[in-house]
Amino acid sequence: MKKLTAKINKVVLLLTMSDVFSWGPLIIISSLSSIYLADRLGSDTIEFVGIGTGIYYITRALFQIPVGKFTDKLKKDKDEIAILVIGTLLMGLPYILYPSINHAYQYYILQFIFGLGVSLNIVNWRKLFALNIGEGMEGEEYALYDTILSISTAILSIILGLIANLGDTYFNIVMITSGVIMMSASVWVLLIATIKRRKSR
Repeated sequence: MKKLTAKINKVVLLLTMSDVFSWGPLIIISSLSSIYLADRLGSDTIEFVGIGTGIYYITRALFQIPVGKFTDKLKKDKDEIAILVIGTLLMGLPYILYPSINHAYQYYILQFIFGLGVSLNIVNWRKLFALNIGEGMEGEEYALYDTILSISTAILSIILGLIANLGDTYFNIVMITSGVIMMSASVWVLLIATIKRRKSR
């Protein structure tokens, strides 16, 4: 493992850590969100969650291509880094605001914000990862990325699940904490700009 990480581009490692902090918490709280919303939105929660999920995917679909075309016109990667940071912050924000949800329309607005954040995040993350991945090491680096993400997500899922099960107050804490963790992923992205020999520069 040490031999592999020594060879891997530092940008790839930073992008991996950004996903650990952004997509890691998302995997568990997306599973818990319908349970969480049931107490807040009542008996029609399944319908609301279905509509909200649709809003998220439609928003994501509408913005990804324009974002991709825009970033392809940019010659240097600092703009991609900045957009990736904004996207990561927008991904975490809705979960910080989850405890304030009292009506379905509030949930729909947060799903739109989340969808917009993902479209800004995923396009630029993939572009930066593709540009910086080591030639001839694609399989190893993708495997290492997924291994780190899977292990960290497993650990986080167990911890957050145990805490959320303690009661409504703790459930709120889990949601807010998850949002903060997701937003903190932007720090790893910003560190990419400090690497002078990055391929995407």
